Amino acid sequence: MSLLSVKHIRNIALHPSLTVPHEAQFHLPDKILQFGTGVLLRGLPDYFVEKANREGVFNGRIVVVKSTENGDISTFENQDYLYTLHIRGIKSGQILNERVICSAIRTILSVRSDWHDILKAAANPSIQIIISNTTEAGLQYVEEKLTAEPSSSFPGKLLQCLYHRFISIGHLTDDKLVILPTELLTDNGDILKSIIEKLIRFNGFPSTFQTWINQRVIFCNTLVDRIVPGKLSDNELNNSDQLYGYKDDNAIMCEPYALWAITGGKEVHDLLSFLKINEEIKIVPDITQFKELKLRILNGTHTLLCAKAIAEGYETVYQALSDPIFKKFTTELIFEEILPSLPPEITTDTKLAFALDVIDRFSNGNIEHKWKSIAVQYPMKLTIRVLPLLKSYIHSNGKAPEKMVSCIKDILYFLLNEEEIQMDDISAAAIQRIKSTSLSVNEKVNLLLNEEKIWGYNLAEWINN
Repeated sequence: MSLLSVKHIRNIALHPSLTVPHEAQFHLPDKILQFGTGVLLRGLPDYFVEKANREGVFNGRIVVVKSTENGDISTFENQDYLYTLHIRGIKSGQILNERVICSAIRTILSVRSDWHDILKAAANPSIQIIISNTTEAGLQYVEEKLTAEPSSSFPGKLLQCLYHRFISIGHLTDDKLVILPTELLTDNGDILKSIIEKLIRFNGFPSTFQTWINQRVIFCNTLVDRIVPGKLSDNELNNSDQLYGYKDDNAIMCEPYALWAITGGKEVHDLLSFLKINEEIKIVPDITQFKELKLRILNGTHTLLCAKAIAEGYETVYQALSDPIFKKFTTELIFEEILPSLPPEITTDTKLAFALDVIDRFSNGNIEHKWKSIAVQYPMKLTIRVLPLLKSYIHSNGKAPEKMVSCIKDILYFLLNEEEIQMDDISAAAIQRIKSTSLSVNEKVNLLLNEEKIWGYNLAEWINN
C-alpha cells in the first residue's frame, strides 16, 4: 500500500467522504511562519488555511518551525508534509464524519539543523503571519543575551527572526506582519509583545527596531477552542488505509466544533483572508465574550457535573451524556441556570448557539474525555469557573440555583472522600484537616463551605441562601 504523498494524491481514486487538494495548492507561496508541529495547530489554523486555499481565497502555505529537540520530522518528510484530518462528531445535532487531506504545510524546519533557513523564511516578504503554540510555559520572559543562534527560549527565537526581517527587508516594505500566539493564556498577544519589548531593551537593540515593531508588527490576543485528540487508534488507521488505499502515518482526528477568536480590526481582517471561508474565525476588537462563554458554559459545566458523573459510575463525558436522564439534567443546568448567569452584554442568540454546540460536543463518542482528568485541581476550577456563576444567579434571582447547588455539594462530598486528586497545597491542607475530624459527613461539608482560604469568602452564605 502506497504512503500518502503528492504523487499518490495525483493518482488517488476519489471517495465521496474524502477531500483532496487541488494541483494548484502545491505551488502557492509561503505566507505563514508557524512555531509548533502539534496536533492543535494542524487541526485548527492549518486546516482553516487548507479550506481557504481549496476555494482560491488565501492562496498561501505554511513554513513550520520545529522548536523541540525530541522526535524527528521524517514521517512528515516521507509524506511531502501531507496529513489526513478526520473530523468526527456531531454538528447541529447531525453525525459528521469527514476526511480532509491537508496540504497547507509546505515544509518543516528544525531549529537544531535549519536555523539559517528559518531566518531566511522570516525575511521572506510574502510571509504575512506568524503563529505559535509553544505551551503556556514557553510564553515566559527569560532574561538572555541573544548572542547564540538560535536562542534557548521561544520569545528569543521569535525576536531573532523579527530582527533578521527588520534588517533584511524592513526598509523595503510597509507591509504589516500579524503575530498570533495560540497558547492558552489570557491576553497571550499582549504577554508576548511585552516579553519581546523587554528582550529588546535588555539586548540593546536600536530604537529604530522598536519603532518598526510598533508600526509594522501586530500582536493579537487569541482564543482557540477545538478538541484534537491526535492520532487514531491502530484499528481506525487500518480501516482508513483499506478504505482509501493509502497509508498515512500523520493522520489525526478532531471534533467538528472549532473557534478561533482574534483581537483586531481591518488590517488583521485583511491579512487573515482565510477567515472568509471559515465562519469559526472571529476577528473582533475584544474577545472577552468568547473567553466567558468557554469558561462558563464549557468548562463550568464540566466542573459542575464531574463529581456527579463519577458518583454515578461514568468514566467519560460521552458515557454520561448517553444517559437520557443525565443529559436532561445537563441541558436544564445549562439553559436554566448557567445561561441566565452570564453577562447581559452577550446576546441571547450567541449564548444559545454556544450552549447547543456544547451539548453536541459532550455527546461526541469519538472524544474520550475522562471525568477523573477534569477533577484535577478541582477546588481551583470550582472557584474560577463556577462560583462567579453562582453569585451572578443569586444576585439576579434572589435565591440560589437548585441544580448548581446540588452539583457543588456533590463536589464537596467528592473532595472529602477522594484520596488521589491533585490540588493546590492550601486546599489539600484544609481538606485533610477537615477529613481528620470525627464529625459527620454533612458537618464536614459545612466546614468545607466555610473555608474562606479556598473559596475567597464563606461559601455557606451562598449555598444555604
